[in-house]
Amino acid sequence: MTDQTWLLKIRNEPVWRSPGSGRSDIHSFAWGVWPWMNWGLPLVAIITVGNGGWALLMLLVISPVLVPVLGLLGSLPRFLLRKSGITTTPASITALLFVQWWAWVAAMITPPGATDGSPIPAVMQGLSPAPISGGFLQAVMLGGSGIAVMCWIAVLVLAIVLRTKTSPPAASKWGTLIAWIAAVMLPVLFVAMIWLGGAVTAQQRDAAGETVAEVQALALSVQAERALERHEQAQGQLSLVRGMIADDGWGISQRGIDRRTSFTEAVDSYGFDLRFHHEPLAEGLVDVEAIEGELIGQGWMKDEKGALVDPHGNVVEIFSNENGLRVSLLSPSWWGDSWDISDELGYGLDDAFARTYAYDEWPTP
Repeated sequence: MTDQTWLLKIRNEPVWRSPGSGRSDIHSFAWGVWPWMNWGLPLVAIITVGNGGWALLMLLVISPVLVPVLGLLGSLPRFLLRKSGITTTPASITALLFVQWWAWVAAMITPPGATDGSPIPAVMQGLSPAPISGGFLQAVMLGGSGIAVMCWIAVLVLAIVLRTKTSPPAASKWGTLIAWIAAVMLPVLFVAMIWLGGAVTAQQRDAAGETVAEVQALALSVQAERALERHEQAQGQLSLVRGMIADDGWGISQRGIDRRTSFTEAVDSYGFDLRFHHEPLAEGLVDVEAIEGELIGQGWMKDEKGALVDPHGNVVEIFSNENGLRVSLLSPSWWGDSWDISDELGYGLDDAFARTYAYDEWPTP
């Protein structure tokens, strides 16, 4: 019998060890990589969001706050489990973690980048062999972010519930099976999602109701001929408006093919941006409302912004004040590379901006 009675008063607190915590399985793997994901994903996001550009600079500036906050939030459920003595991810949480991590990855690679010069495509667009539209990217970003947040909340709630239990949770066969399915299938679904983006984009239709593949199958000469016909139709519609205002004396401010492809789109498209101006009329201001009323009587409509829309989908606006008047037309969009089509049409420098036109005259595109 020892005379150091203080040794007899030491009591070892029971430590929970989940069943199977001593072996290497899917749950212990998730437990081991959990901290790396909590801190690694925010760091990866800094590089992938916006694929560099201005987004990278902004995220680097706020990273001393952003990374610790996201890392601590991600670590909170694991901390609660560790305080309870749990040393292996419970089966009810493992699959949720895999879904959460892959959802964050999907959301992080969808924002496109922006610079002072050329736009930067999103990382997902770079991973896809086919074009992916901005609409699909936005849907994935919102969906992935929402799923990731909901999974984190579910994991946090489960961690709080399990912390109140008096015995460690047992890993069921179903829980382990679901975890393995999530671990194996989510990477496959990730690749399928990128493929789906290209497939969905390929089915999007332009103002003529044609898909990208249908237009790209046409010879460039045919695409240019169609563009010229569409330009003449748009100019003809705008000449109706110009003829209601003045017979001649029209100058141009904008002409020809308008490149519609932006940093959020992956497919080249074009339309027409046509603008004419005129000196103040001797009789005073133009009665814009009267002209609009007459055009509406001919089947034109007004959009939600109050602009006129003709039966072909061209948006026409009229501005009149004491300094003069302007009329403009924005056409719908069609698939096609505006630069290639302009070259095919023989677009070049001329005196189009220096001369004036009658209401039924216009320059080539």
